[in-house]
Amino acid sequence: MELQLLHFLIVCPLVFLAGFVDAVAGGGGLISLPAYMMCGLPVHMAIATNKMSSAIGTALATWRYAANGFINWKLAPLCIIGAFIGSAGGANLALLIDEKILRALLLLILPLTALYVMRSQSLAGTTPAAPGQTNQQRVMLLAALAALFIGVYDGFYGPGTGTFLILLLVGLAKMPLTQANGLTKVINLTTN
Repeated sequence: MELQLLHFLIVCPLVFLAGFVDAVAGGGGLISLPAYMMCGLPVHMAIATNKMSSAIGTALATWRYAANGFINWKLAPLCIIGAFIGSAGGANLALLIDEKILRALLLLILPLTALYVMRSQSLAGTTPAAPGQTNQQRVMLLAALAALFIGVYDGFYGPGTGTFLILLLVGLAKMPLTQANGLTKVINLTTN
């Protein structure tokens, strides 16, 4: 594949925009992945390139959340293990699928994911339990399962992962939003 100036003129602004969207609301992969594919990158390579750029931004965000004390380090190791296993399985699944079939799947999944992420950006309807009302073992189990299952999705495809994780951690595990955000960064860094 030969890169041309037009490819850079398409990809660079869109990846910049994707990084901005990721930092503000999440879902930047919904912009960057199609940008890579529009420039003719093979699907598997586009997903891998998207993962690399996402990992860099997520590493910085994770560091900032850790520095501000928003990561629950008691929950993180179990979630990291689940996320790693899930994302490795999802990535291997993606590699088993033929390029043409994967491209068709992504063209179907992309707009559905975009629609879901746009509709679920508001967490106003979710109310975490008050401190002391949740069973810590239940929270650990639900957080680890969320990391595992969303890890499979992120390893296979990826865009919207952070939003899905936050919704699961706040909605199902009843974690406070700041703690869910911090744990989401750790899980998303692992899956990337």
